[in-house]
Amino acid sequence: MLGWRAKVGVVLPTNNTILEPEFWGMLPDGVTSHAARIMATGTDAESIETMERHSERAIGELAAGGMDAIAYGCLSTSLVKGPGWSERFESWVVEHTGIPATTAAMATIEALKAHGVRQVAIASPYPEKFGALLADFFPAYGIEVVANRSLGISDPMEVGKVPPGTVYRLAREVDTPKADAVCIVATDLETVSVIESLESDLGKPVVTTNQALVWKTLELAGVDGALSHFGSLFGIRP
Repeated sequence: MLGWRAKVGVVLPTNNTILEPEFWGMLPDGVTSHAARIMATGTDAESIETMERHSERAIGELAAGGMDAIAYGCLSTSLVKGPGWSERFESWVVEHTGIPATTAAMATIEALKAHGVRQVAIASPYPEKFGALLADFFPAYGIEVVANRSLGISDPMEVGKVPPGTVYRLAREVDTPKADAVCIVATDLETVSVIESLESDLGKPVVTTNQALVWKTLELAGVDGALSHFGSLFGIRP
């Protein structure tokens, strides 16, 4: 039977074509993932607010499938809604479904804290307005942003087309000796294939949003997340 260890649900924007295959590729034997999409129409705050309102329907659909944990796969929502929204969202899911939940943003924060990170260099595909939100978001959770570099992509349909080599170079460029780790954010950016190379070349932890989302969701589902080939994070218990 598929999903004999756990079934995990993922809520993601309609434009996102990267999160699902990266998520699948990291799951251990016996764990399956199941997606519910929410309509995305743009990257402005109003569009993201509208998209987030569809999440209640998506959560209900996943809950009906008997999920063991649910992940909200859009970090931009947490940036627009601000610190505190992720925690309220997670509580709402538990209250209405009884299923533990995490968000892309909180999984990323928890992954960095698991590494003991206090100062971080952030790489992202976002346009400038979201880069500024990142600089405010991480300090709200006790992590100082010491470097912040973005690809400046405003069209969300273009993010998933960024090749891993570009992501690798962006992460190397943003790194600084002051940073305890490099964090690559966004769930529609292909990152998993470069994590181990970056950690080897930079000599420090590398956390990516999709990596962190799998790591935290497995923990919520009660599954041992000691995986290989996806970075040092999977050697740390949440």
